Amino acid sequence: MSKTATRKSGNGLFPILVFTGLCSVFAPPTMLIIGVGMLPTLVAALARPGGVRGSIAAMLALNLAGVIPVVGMLWRWGHTLENAISLLTDVFMWLLMFGGAGVAAFLLWGVPILVHAAYEVQAQTMIKRLEKRRIKLIEEWGGQIIEDAKYGAGRKRPSGDDEEAGEEPDLVAEEI
Repeated sequence: MSKTATRKSGNGLFPILVFTGLCSVFAPPTMLIIGVGMLPTLVAALARPGGVRGSIAAMLALNLAGVIPVVGMLWRWGHTLENAISLLTDVFMWLLMFGGAGVAAFLLWGVPILVHAAYEVQAQTMIKRLEKRRIKLIEEWGGQIIEDAKYGAGRKRPSGDDEEAGEEPDLVAEEI
């Protein structure tokens, strides 16, 4: 990797580290809430789930949407470490903070599974419908339609068939 590529990849991390350091010094209660509340995003960033582009950004956005109301409560009740720890001992605050990350996880991993299952059901329904149509065609046209579809109209059939070698095949299979 070249030096310019290394510099570009590190440029995004440096401002975040400076911001985190300054906020930890000047606003420790807020950073305590944000640090604990954003753990699911940190875990998702370290795990790199599925390699889906934008998955970490979606997790970050929805997790932050759950953490911001708790930070607002902290500021309203008083910006002290005691109030921050009091908020962190409340189960409903944890549910609020991690709920956004849970929604993101469902959107990133659950929705594709549900969509795949829906497509699978749709495909099975189509297969059943086509099988019924095939049975109806066989009843109407007889078994000859299967051989025409198998060998294709215009192709020579293997030797041993009852038809004469020079005879043109019936083109009914193309109309179906």
